[in-house]
Amino acid sequence: MTWLNQSQPQIHEHFHSVSVRLKELQIAILNQKLKLDGFDTLSELVHAYLRGEFPKVEKNEQLINLLDRLRQKNIKDPLTGVPAVDFYKHIDENDFQKYLRQRYEYPKHARDLYLYFKRYVDVFFRTPELIRQESPSVRAWLCDCFRRFGEYYDLRYQNPELKLLIREIIERYELNRNTKMHDRLWIADEGYLQKTISKVLSVATKGEFATLIRFALFSGLRGEEIDYAHNKPICNKLASCNCENLHVVNKPTGITIVVINRIVGQKHCYFTIVPTQVWEEFRALPVVSYDLRKIAHKMIKQGTDGESAFMDLRKYHYNINVRSEVKELGAEVLAGRAKTVSARHYLLNEIDLLAEQYAKAWERYISC
Repeated sequence: MTWLNQSQPQIHEHFHSVSVRLKELQIAILNQKLKLDGFDTLSELVHAYLRGEFPKVEKNEQLINLLDRLRQKNIKDPLTGVPAVDFYKHIDENDFQKYLRQRYEYPKHARDLYLYFKRYVDVFFRTPELIRQESPSVRAWLCDCFRRFGEYYDLRYQNPELKLLIREIIERYELNRNTKMHDRLWIADEGYLQKTISKVLSVATKGEFATLIRFALFSGLRGEEIDYAHNKPICNKLASCNCENLHVVNKPTGITIVVINRIVGQKHCYFTIVPTQVWEEFRALPVVSYDLRKIAHKMIKQGTDGESAFMDLRKYHYNINVRSEVKELGAEVLAGRAKTVSARHYLLNEIDLLAEQYAKAWERYISC
């Protein structure tokens, strides 16, 4: 029997090198993009592409629409110079943080805005409808931080279109709905307010925390504005003085008007009205800081079984004023939400009447 050689012929694979010509600057961009996509070399990227493992970005309709809008508005990736759905990942993060710190007086506020940006940036541009599930407080922070991002992008790349796109997203998905005080519905009749405020004031009846809580309630100031009102020097010159210090007027009725004139971003604080004794005790405190307010916040939460918090004092202040003869416009002025011209009118022409109406609205609590 003759045995035939039936071995299969060997298949020899031929390898070829594939090259691409790039400018020196483009090579640096390519290396950076490879790292961002999880590859060390161009060879790893090509093999992943052949295996169907890349691109990893889901090609859904929403991302395609986003890319189209970026192209129409000429919003480019800072790294590659072309429109890309992840353009925000390639900004100079340190530079953006520096911009926020320069814009806001308090470093903590700038840091919090940046952290909100980092956490939600993918959601905001890719699936903004998910943000509607967040609380009004969180959505207010998010709207603020992305507006600041649009301003930063315009400043660095001279393109205001991103600001318009961010505004469009906020309005289209109603992300800022019910984030303002006058947009919220409160089941807060007189009995509820009186009961709640009495409970809050009973948390601390003496000492520095009692003073801090009372001042926060009677003034309606935001946390950082409380620190500002305590630490800022007082100018004794009242007539025609435009300095940055506080200007204080004590009325014979036991009410004090404190002219603050502080503007940080979109938050205004024109002036506040407080009982004179509360103001003097507040200014006599050795220190007022975020840490002190944080402790007061915990005390209120514990003393009210979680029903109230330090930030709620500003809400109670607004609700009491808006229900009194101060009415809505006066309450808006004291809350810093009215236009500057309205605040100036009250300060120059109706401050005595406003102080009288304030005292009448708060008389049941001043002696507590």
